[in-house]
Amino acid sequence: MHMQRIFSTTLLGAILLLPFQPSALCAQEKAESKPVTKKILKFVRVSKEGKTPQALQTAVVKYKSDSKETEGVEVSLVGAVHIAEKSYYQDLNKLFTEYDALLYEMVSDPHHGVPAPNERGSSPISSVQVGMKDMLELTFQLDEVDYKAKNFVHADMSPDEFFDSMNKRKEGVFKMLLRSVGSGLAMQGAGKSNDLDVLTAMLSKDRSKGLKVALAEQFEMMDGQMAALQGEDGRSTLITERNAKAFKVLGEQIKAGKKKIGIFYGAGHLEDMHQRLLDEYRMQPVETKWLDAWDLKK
Repeated sequence: MHMQRIFSTTLLGAILLLPFQPSALCAQEKAESKPVTKKILKFVRVSKEGKTPQALQTAVVKYKSDSKETEGVEVSLVGAVHIAEKSYYQDLNKLFTEYDALLYEMVSDPHHGVPAPNERGSSPISSVQVGMKDMLELTFQLDEVDYKAKNFVHADMSPDEFFDSMNKRKEGVFKMLLRSVGSGLAMQGAGKSNDLDVLTAMLSKDRSKGLKVALAEQFEMMDGQMAALQGEDGRSTLITERNAKAFKVLGEQIKAGKKKIGIFYGAGHLEDMHQRLLDEYRMQPVETKWLDAWDLKK
């Protein structure tokens, strides 16, 4: 029971930031010089007034480079939380119109488009997301984002690619469970686990608001939880292999002459993508904007 509870509160954050909806790398050669020193950026945060939480926010970080190969190109990493306030997705839809190409994540057949609600099947992860949407009184990304926009470009694996990668890497749900439990124990040992907060929120009079606050606080520790899901080589199908596919598409879009490009992925993906922009494109972050995903005000 105790291990199950740790799993639920550590992996749950990953599920809400990492959607799974079943149904030439770059225009330039990768630089031979040493990788750019990693600059830590946050892509999810809880804004506060004093000590009182106000909102769960996700970042929109713009990158530019001085290199000739990417002259005039802007790439923005747009963090996503896959259940959020309706106003959050309205802001995103407006933002997306500004890009020549908007690369989006979804493990699906790109030729089939976004499935309708009655066609989405019942994968465990999507079921949890829909259940949490109702419990938190929020809306679901697939219902709110306009995926039919002309500038949207699929930049993720197909289901066959996803499962082939998992099989080659000998990954599975049970391994993810064990890694998540280990992460939960480490967080608890460091005094960072708030399982009790989640349980208290479940029993509170205003359950949705209490759960939002408890889960939002955990999202700020998401980097450690994402790292726990990686393999011994620091890679995983869920994060690094899907990101590699996204960056292959990014290279194709740059080669096609697109100048203003957005990459719309779950916030848990963006630390790795940030490092890829530094190393592979010699791009640097030049601007960060924050969007309110959850209203946490009492």
